[in-house]
Amino acid sequence: MKEKQTIEITPVRGLIAVTICVVAFVLISVWQNRRVEDTTTLVRHTNQVLRIVEDVLDMNLRHELGVKNFLLTGVSTSLDSSAELTSRLHNRLADLKQLTSDNPLQQRRIDTLIQYANANQALLDSAIFLSQRGDITGAGTMISKDAAAGYSYQIEQLADRLRVEENRLLDMRRQENRRRASESQYVLWGLIAATILLVFIVVRKIRVDMIRERQLKARLNQFNKALEETVRSQTSDLAASEEKYKTLFYKSPLPKWIYDQDTLQFLEVNEAAIQHYGYSQDEFRNMTIRDIRPAEDIPRLMEDMEDVRASRGTYVDNNWRHIKKNGEIIDVELTAHAIEYGQRKARMVIINDITERRRSEELLRQLNTDLRKRASELAASNAELERFAYIASHDLQEPLRMVSSFLQLLQKKYDGHLDEKANQYIRYSVDGAERMKTLILDLLEYSRVGTGKGAFESVSMCEVVKGVSEIFRDEIAASRGRIDIGEMPMVKGDKVQLMQLMQNLISNALKYHGEDPPHVQVMAEEVNRGWQFSVKDNGIGIDPQFFDKIFIIFQRLHNKSDYSGTGIGLAICKKIVERHGGRIWVESSPGAGSTFHFTIVTQS
Repeated sequence: MKEKQTIEITPVRGLIAVTICVVAFVLISVWQNRRVEDTTTLVRHTNQVLRIVEDVLDMNLRHELGVKNFLLTGVSTSLDSSAELTSRLHNRLADLKQLTSDNPLQQRRIDTLIQYANANQALLDSAIFLSQRGDITGAGTMISKDAAAGYSYQIEQLADRLRVEENRLLDMRRQENRRRASESQYVLWGLIAATILLVFIVVRKIRVDMIRERQLKARLNQFNKALEETVRSQTSDLAASEEKYKTLFYKSPLPKWIYDQDTLQFLEVNEAAIQHYGYSQDEFRNMTIRDIRPAEDIPRLMEDMEDVRASRGTYVDNNWRHIKKNGEIIDVELTAHAIEYGQRKARMVIINDITERRRSEELLRQLNTDLRKRASELAASNAELERFAYIASHDLQEPLRMVSSFLQLLQKKYDGHLDEKANQYIRYSVDGAERMKTLILDLLEYSRVGTGKGAFESVSMCEVVKGVSEIFRDEIAASRGRIDIGEMPMVKGDKVQLMQLMQNLISNALKYHGEDPPHVQVMAEEVNRGWQFSVKDNGIGIDPQFFDKIFIIFQRLHNKSDYSGTGIGLAICKKIVERHGGRIWVESSPGAGSTFHFTIVTQS
């Protein structure tokens, strides 16, 4: 619209500009003409001054000639015109003084000229007087004195100076007149050229604007068509949106309603709300949201409504109770969106019945309470069992030491007096007592893992593995084996138990080797929530069917004559790893070596 208005106004502005140029041309022409006229007037004035100067000289000369003729001839008719010439001479001198009033230099010269003219006139009058009395000699003498004094000559010299000055002024004013006339022509041609250029620009601008106007009209038509299409599309989308809204509102599986924010009266209710609450559509419309609240919840409702009215945001609360028509009280979670309903401020509310969820949550809380109670009882029982195992294993060592000691004393005392069979029985008894002692010590160690009170601290696993390698240095050298240690992290844990864990795993890797020298690799990598460590060997391997069995206390896969041990080491490893929040497992196959993995979680 703004562009169209500009296009319509442009021709008018062009005409105004042309008119302004024409008026300026006329005004400048008048001004230049006046300047030329002024200089012309000055030229005429100078010419007039020159004519008067010539008249003054002529009158003065004629007056002198008349007087001199009278003195020579004595004829009085020569003086007839003297009085008139004298009067006219003074008048012309007065005119000359008036015309040069703007030139001080000329004024001074004219004043001097008047003095000389007056002096010359007085001299001539005296000569005439003497001649009339008959004193011709005196008159001639006076005329001779005049010739010596040079009044006529001075008058002519002053007249020449006046003429020179006026001629100079005349030349200057004529040049000024010609210059102004030339300027007038230049200004005239410049204005004509500017007017032609402006007319050309305006005409061209009008043509360009007319082309643009046609283009803009075409674009406007296209825009109007596109706008009409957009309006039709948006109208269709709006209709579809309204239909979708109605579908989402009226056919929603969740109860929904719209209520007046000021009166709290129900305005619209969907079918799910009618089915869930038991009220009909008409019954809802005659109720307010207060009518579905228990009486004890109404004060809180009215307080919340003040906050709701002051806010245009979404209101969410999952701690409300509603009353159905049958009197059942349900727990609900509601979300209220601010909307405009007609000219009213309203809220659209979405209801989610969480009664069953609350019951489930209550049941879950009860179950959690029972579980914590049972866990506490179980922890107490485990602590009691661990104490029992510790005490039992400790107390069992005393009779074993006694049996072993007496058997060894018996062997020493009757050495050489018993047959080979008896000595073999004694050796079996001592060996059984030692194995029983070892089992009790392992059982004691296993119980100590569960009752470990060592505080968790930052532990360098690199130092742990290197320390364990140093323990087995002689055994590694004897078997020509080697241990490769990768980059190890810092972890939070019980340093003593972590060293025991690595010692058990590396000990097994060195123990269960095949024909080749043992090669053990200890590695670590960061995983989710912690670190995963791996101890890999090139030993005899484990059948996958025994992967779970090996972590059970006192479970062995080999005869004690082939490999020593009690079968408690991996059970201790499992217990240590679990105490550090991780898990342990094995990957292996017979003859291909084994890799034991365990994780240690990052302690927060």
